[in-house]
Amino acid sequence: MVAFDSEALKKELQKNQGSKFLLLGDEALSRKEAFDILRQFAKEHSYLEKLSFNVDRYFKWDQCASSLSSQGLFSQKRIIEIVIPSGKINEEGGEFFYEILQNFSQDDLLIVQLPQTEKETKQQKWFKDLEKIAYTIRLDEIKPAEIPSWLKKRALLLSITLDEESIQLISHFVHGNMLAADQELNKLALLFPNQPISYEKVSQSISNVSRYDAFELTEYVLIGDQMKTLSTLNFLKEEGQNPISITSSLSWVLKPMLEIKELDFRSQSLESHLTKSRIFGDKLIYVRKALSFFSAKHLRAAIQKLSEIDKISKGVSHGDAWLETDRLCLGLAKIASRSRKI
Repeated sequence: MVAFDSEALKKELQKNQGSKFLLLGDEALSRKEAFDILRQFAKEHSYLEKLSFNVDRYFKWDQCASSLSSQGLFSQKRIIEIVIPSGKINEEGGEFFYEILQNFSQDDLLIVQLPQTEKETKQQKWFKDLEKIAYTIRLDEIKPAEIPSWLKKRALLLSITLDEESIQLISHFVHGNMLAADQELNKLALLFPNQPISYEKVSQSISNVSRYDAFELTEYVLIGDQMKTLSTLNFLKEEGQNPISITSSLSWVLKPMLEIKELDFRSQSLESHLTKSRIFGDKLIYVRKALSFFSAKHLRAAIQKLSEIDKISKGVSHGDAWLETDRLCLGLAKIASRSRKI
C-alpha cells in the first residue's frame, strides 16, 4: 500500500504489471487526480468501454455481476469503476463481489474506491481478496503541518515561484483543504505565468475572493443566512467554479457533525473531536451552534445529496450539478434559519 503520488502512479501504469487498483480514502483532490490518471491511461491503451457502479444501500450486486458477465462476452477491453462510499458491503454483496473478482478478465482495468476502511471491513473476505490482487493506493488527507511543503512542490509543477510568506498565507487561507489549495495555485499560475509572485500579489488574489469562497458559503449555510448563501452561490457560478469545491467544503464539516450526532462522546469532548477533524477557530464556533439546528436525519440526507452532486459533477450520473447544489445549500440554510428563530 502506497500513498498517492501522481508520478509514481504513472510509472506503475507504464510497467503494466496489473489491471486492478484499489483506492483507499476520499480526499477530494487525490481522488480526482487518481481517477483522471487511470482514465487517461485507459483511453490511451484502447479500453473502449467504461462501466461505472456506485454502491449504495439499494445497490443490486446480482445485477452488477450479470452486467459484467454479459458485457464480458465482447472482446473489447473495458475500464470498470466500482465506488463504495460507505466502505461496507453486506454478506450477500460480498459473495457477489468475490465472484466478480474471480471471473474478472485480465484485459479489463478495474478501479475500486473506498473511504478509509475500518478494522471490521479489513477482516472481511471480499476486502482481503481484493487487497491481495490489487495495487493499493492511499488517498490521504494532508496534515496541517505538511501543507506548506505540499504547496511548494505543487507550485513547482505549475512553474510558479512563491516566497515563504506567500506559502504561509495560502496555507492559512485554505484551512487544510487540498482541493481549494490546488484551485488557488492554478488561479495564480493563470494570472502570473512563469514569473515570481510577490506576497502582495498573492494577498490581493486571495482578498478578491475571500468574501465569496466555498468556506464562506459553508458558514452562511450553517448559520442560516439565506441571502448571503444565495449571493455567494451566484457569484461562484459566475466565476466558473466547479460545484465540487462547494461539496468538498460542506462534506468536510457535515461528516464530523453527523459523527457527533450518532456517536457517544462521554469519553471525548466535542471540541476534541472537531479539532481532530480540523475544525477550529471561527469555524468551531459556528459548527457548534449548527449542531443544535440539524438532526442526524438532516445531516445524513445532506451527505447523501453531496454524494449525488459529486457523481453528477464527474459525469457519472445525469443531472444539473449547480441546480442540485443550490437546492441543497438553500435548503440547509432554511432549516438553520427556522431553528435559529425558535
